[in-house]
Amino acid sequence: MDLAVARYPELAEAPPGGSGGGAGTPFAAADHVFRTPVAAGTWLDGLRAALGELAAAPLPERLWGVWILHGYAPDEFAVVLRGHHAHFDGMLLSELFRGTLSEPAASSKAGAPPPGRTARRGTAAELATAVREGIGALSGLGRAARLVPDGFPLTGKLHYAWGSVELARFRKIAAAHGATPNDLYLSSLAGALKSWAGQRGRPLGRQPMRMMVPVTLRRRDTAGKRGNSVLGAAVRLPVGLDDPVERLEYVKARTHKVRSSLFNPHAGALGRMVPDRFGRWLLELDLHPRSTTVLASHVPGPEKRLRLGDRVITDVVPLNLLPAGHALAACFSTYAATAQICFVADRTVGGCDDLVQLWMHELDEMTARAGL
Repeated sequence: MDLAVARYPELAEAPPGGSGGGAGTPFAAADHVFRTPVAAGTWLDGLRAALGELAAAPLPERLWGVWILHGYAPDEFAVVLRGHHAHFDGMLLSELFRGTLSEPAASSKAGAPPPGRTARRGTAAELATAVREGIGALSGLGRAARLVPDGFPLTGKLHYAWGSVELARFRKIAAAHGATPNDLYLSSLAGALKSWAGQRGRPLGRQPMRMMVPVTLRRRDTAGKRGNSVLGAAVRLPVGLDDPVERLEYVKARTHKVRSSLFNPHAGALGRMVPDRFGRWLLELDLHPRSTTVLASHVPGPEKRLRLGDRVITDVVPLNLLPAGHALAACFSTYAATAQICFVADRTVGGCDDLVQLWMHELDEMTARAGL
């Protein structure tokens, strides 16, 4: 914890917009470390159950901390880093994870402009970019396919399910179809959600499926800075697309357009120019379950296994958030040679584990279609 604060001094400060109670309080690492025993001999099932409960536990005053889960298996333990979005976005968490475990913090890759390109604030180009982003945001506020109907009794109690696949295999499938791993993740997610909803007697109907994909705006000069530097990119999918290859081609076209816009050095101008209150209102509208079917995150992790002291970190799994009013969210992450898919659902929805198998089935379909 001391190493984390030494490398990222803002973490020792009071949270943005928080109460003034912590502003003058010296940082104490011990106040951010918590031990959570798990029933002995419960192994992976016990760990996963404990992670689900931990995700709803209160945060400390400065809104971040580390929880150590132990006892579920001999000679194993899990270290869980949790923080409020006032402090972190996904890429900052990844930087913190790498930087405190002796791997240099990686600069932002996805969506970052080529080195040397800088943007001047307050120019006509930035204003034009803000106008385009505003039009795009407002045009995306139409109704989207919903996984549960209006009035469904959500409880806010979370259930997590994880699955893993060899990263080399995943990349090979994507390359065989001329797609990026992110495109394959999204198109397979769309197919899994379509099947999952149909199996539960809640077909997605005629409205398009709309995935909200957080895209980092972090640059080399803002690496390690506290806060959120993300832009919500919407990827729409017609629910009528049954063929997995057609879905992938559609996703490729939409994400290519999104990536092209992010090479604009003024990307994110709208968020910088509008008042905070308007920005919060726009975000709430954009993430409303009537506008967005599912939040689909993608957080690339370290390419090599890291160590914590004399221990090798064997696995890394995400604990992604579930936006208010939503039934389900997804996250795709990578660590060393493994890719992880994570689903988080409200417990009243049920069948979250089935989604992992449906997503894997989509990969099998794409493997067969590529002749691999």
